[in-house]
Amino acid sequence: MNDAQPLLLGDRPITIDDIGTFARGRGRIAYSSAGVRTIADAHETLLRLAAARPVYGLSTGVGARRSVPVERTRDSCLRLWRSHALQLGEEVDAARVRAMLLVRAHQITRGGSGVSPALAEALVRASEPGRLPRVRFGGALGTGDLGALASTALQLTGDGAYGGFAPSDGLPFMSSSALTLADAALTLDDLDRALDAATVLGAATARALGTTVEHFAAEAFAHRQPPVRRAASRLAPPASESGTRVQDPFSMRLLPQSLGALRLVWERCRDAVLQDVNGAHENPRVFIEEQRIAHTGNFYTVEIELAIGTMIRALAQDASLLLARLGLLMDPRYTGAAEFLGDGSADSTGAMMLEYAAADALAQIRDLASAHGGHGVHLSLGAEEHAPFTPQAVRRLDRAVRSYRTMLACFAIALRRLPGAFDGVVGLPSARGGLEDRDLSVELLDAVDALDRIRFEQPPQSTKESR
Repeated sequence: MNDAQPLLLGDRPITIDDIGTFARGRGRIAYSSAGVRTIADAHETLLRLAAARPVYGLSTGVGARRSVPVERTRDSCLRLWRSHALQLGEEVDAARVRAMLLVRAHQITRGGSGVSPALAEALVRASEPGRLPRVRFGGALGTGDLGALASTALQLTGDGAYGGFAPSDGLPFMSSSALTLADAALTLDDLDRALDAATVLGAATARALGTTVEHFAAEAFAHRQPPVRRAASRLAPPASESGTRVQDPFSMRLLPQSLGALRLVWERCRDAVLQDVNGAHENPRVFIEEQRIAHTGNFYTVEIELAIGTMIRALAQDASLLLARLGLLMDPRYTGAAEFLGDGSADSTGAMMLEYAAADALAQIRDLASAHGGHGVHLSLGAEEHAPFTPQAVRRLDRAVRSYRTMLACFAIALRRLPGAFDGVVGLPSARGGLEDRDLSVELLDAVDALDRIRFEQPPQSTKESR
């Protein structure tokens, strides 16, 4: 995607890379000619069918008032948005707002919502520089980002009777988890790069500590899942640099299994998120070809919540091994260096505090992994009896990823103190001193920022393979 050639919505499914690239301010979006036709056809289908049968939220009220007959006007559409536009919690960053607008615009081109062409166009215009709406994370439960999207609709239309929208747009525009999906996509994009860095650091460690190549033998992984096989291939040290130990500690021996499992769970999360990003899961759901409307529960994002929960737990177990590997770097029996990678002074504690920082981050990941939102609720006079709390799960994953990245940065700084450990690896900033005892705070921040740039000069196999 580039500024000259927009990402056209309506011709193909979009990917995590598409969302990440656009969210970071690169490029622009527009509807393809096919997307424009689909939006118009879906809107006309909704209006035509609603004239002959009851349609939830259009000819009825919403929630517990679903049996109350309603004749939607522009004023009642605005009232619906205003009543749902409750905003609380942390303000959404600009990247996630842009991603939300992209996701909702793309969903509308799938033809399931019936949103009017006028409001669909306003949505795309809002993604331009200086036009982003302001929204907050709070209030959504995994059954639709009602508050964020209602607030967005009011900002797109100027909260007035003459904005670009149709009386029928009230519920169809809000009937989406676009903010949650955007948040999940960008968090997974962050984690994708962190897992690439973890693989590079793991391979460098295997070489630096003389890990036996037998632990990564291709034959031993022949019947494991593809991500595990790929991890073993990338992590294996050259035979000429292999150690002579019969067995290395678990934290080294289990590198392929743990990082491969992380990648496998990441792929399942990606697939669950993209299923909703590229689907037409609104309620009610418009079917253009069949000329039907169906009231469904596809707004229920339980698959994503379950996948995200597994992802956080996978991070917690891998982070435990990461801390154990960091302990190996502090141990002269494995490195041949001074204790704590110090300068050899009798009382030197060198990089010891990196273990403390990493352990603090691990504690946070474990706390996040123990939280679970799968409990019942009782809302709207009992009309809504359950919620998966997916937005809360995605926010927990975001915090877990940040803690995991902190652990990787601690590990990178420690590994850099071993001579030759980063041969063939580029991207980590230079050290701000030698092995003397000193404050490593600034270096830690530098390393966190640099993680996405850490790579092999000539990678043996791309981590993007077969994703």
